[in-house]
Amino acid sequence: MHATQKRLNEMNRLTDMLHFPALVNAGATLNVLITILATWYVEPRYPALAGLWIALVLTLNLLPVALLRLTLTPATPYPTLPQMNFVRDQHKFSDWVYLAASAGMAFWILLTWTVSACSRSPFTLVATLLAAFLITFSPVLLRPLFKPT
Repeated sequence: MHATQKRLNEMNRLTDMLHFPALVNAGATLNVLITILATWYVEPRYPALAGLWIALVLTLNLLPVALLRLTLTPATPYPTLPQMNFVRDQHKFSDWVYLAASAGMAFWILLTWTVSACSRSPFTLVATLLAAFLITFSPVLLRPLFKPT
């Protein structure tokens, strides 16, 4: 089955994200960028609490998903990947997608924590944000390379 025909609960490869609407990727990217900024702010005040900070951020990210999953029924419609809506459908992925997203978020938090401990310059923050933007928004940026001819 081609990825554009898959439903959200049928995702089985990370490359399936290439088929999300750009606004979905933008929402996820914005979430990462806001988390980096919050981590940059928190880190110097409480450097021994990195694990707790990760747990808090992941809880805040996953709590709406967990609550929305309580509303799923056998009749719940699952849109195809290109038809996904960031707000309406964020709780309809396969479980592994949340694990991958949480691992990605933990990576950005730990990277930001580490980088900010080494250099608190505005340049370092901007470089971290730019790298995060390019990497997390890459499914949209790379689309032209994967379009069939």
